[in-house]
Amino acid sequence: MLALQAGQDEQAFHLARQAMRLAPDDPQVVFLMALVLGNRKRFPEAIMMLDELATTTPDVRLPVLGQTAEWMVRFGQYSQAEQRYRKLLDQVPDAALVHRNLSRLMLRQGRRIEAAEHLSRLCSLGDIMEDELRALLSISHPFPGDVTKDSFDPIGTLGKARVEVSRDQWASVRSRLEASQVRSAEEDALLGRAYAQLDDGEALGNWIAGSTDAVDRYPDAWLARGVAAALQGEHAAAVKALGECVIRDPTDPHAYALMSQSLRELGAVDEAEATSRRAETIRKTTTIGAAMASEETRDAAGLSQLAELLQQLHRPLEALGWRGIQLAYAGEAGAIAPADAQRILGEIAQERRQWLKADRGQATRTFVLCDVDVDALD
Repeated sequence: MLALQAGQDEQAFHLARQAMRLAPDDPQVVFLMALVLGNRKRFPEAIMMLDELATTTPDVRLPVLGQTAEWMVRFGQYSQAEQRYRKLLDQVPDAALVHRNLSRLMLRQGRRIEAAEHLSRLCSLGDIMEDELRALLSISHPFPGDVTKDSFDPIGTLGKARVEVSRDQWASVRSRLEASQVRSAEEDALLGRAYAQLDDGEALGNWIAGSTDAVDRYPDAWLARGVAAALQGEHAAAVKALGECVIRDPTDPHAYALMSQSLRELGAVDEAEATSRRAETIRKTTTIGAAMASEETRDAAGLSQLAELLQQLHRPLEALGWRGIQLAYAGEAGAIAPADAQRILGEIAQERRQWLKADRGQATRTFVLCDVDVDALD
């Protein structure tokens, strides 16, 4: 173990083999040998060894699931890794590390709506990192500064398409998704949005005619339908569709801006102003997030403003997360005494518990829709 931790791979392998010769049935020794094999990127052998261990030693089943899932991600067995992470969550629903690993896998795959569910859980647990909080600021796509990091490294067609969205390369998004012979429902939803963003009414109309109910889960599909309805002058239908979009992704300022335009066409001036203001508030949060993704330094005033904006958007758990990040930077800079930092951390934890107890950790549907009664629109 010491050799492994010191990066002495050959020495670790030699010692682990000796241990296996002496005690081949000892669970700790078997686990150690598997770790050494995994460190040497011999993932199939390591996974098989731990899977066999889990059948004979049930006590190690959970750590085996976690370790083998991590290796499966590194080995490219993404669906198998996801299955194991989900089995872990069935046993330990509040396992922060599992939510973290699963969300990161989904972010890399471009499955950002699903990833946001696990990131929100991390917010509730009070165990969330800065880059994870940034992902919650923009659910539809990553920030350009974040996609350059090795930890993001996109996986598959959808993951790479989301990177192109972050760079506003909608023609590339369209080409990539159209070239895919078998598209998932989420990929098809993003293709519809690409047609809408590119103002290709004909392609968008064909997409509407050919889309299935499977895309209804994804905000991209509802934005595409909203744009299609607006192009036909059907602004009530556009508002309804865009309302469905923001319910699924309340971090999309473009959807709110489009919703405002259609409300104005309907003569609903007050509602149009409200949704326009919401779009601008969200845009401020994403501007701050994009700047942080591209810069090493942090501005205390910017962090304070971000927490305040999120509070205005009825996203208090995220706001508390950013307050914790701000406190960490202040501690590193020596701008706050350790005792004071500990006291404030306790206050943040207490406030989080209060929000959760009152079941007010997330914005209500009415608030997200800016009080627009979409069901009353004709």
